[in-house]
Amino acid sequence: MSDQSSDSQPSMLGGHAKYVQGAISSALGYETGEQTKSEAVQEMKDAKAQSSGEPAQSSILGTVEKTAGQVTGCEGMVDEGQQRIPNKAGIEETNGTG
Repeated sequence: MSDQSSDSQPSMLGGHAKYVQGAISSALGYETGEQTKSEAVQEMKDAKAQSSGEPAQSSILGTVEKTAGQVTGCEGMVDEGQQRIPNKAGIEETNGTG
């Protein structure tokens, strides 16, 4: 019987959060920062491998993720954020999901 919880599944959001934590730790001079960033990259790769396709469309989340990626130097976050931004401007405002 499998009792695997969702907490044990790799997640893109969790990987991004861990990457930011590692980048901050590294910038502050902590030796564990680089290791944390490496673990985060692996978690994001694992999450991407398990992903069923494109990230959810959201201008807000996409912009935040893209900006966070630019600030921390995580190209994967920049790409993922860019993919989240809908091609049609204003789609979230017109359908009430934003």
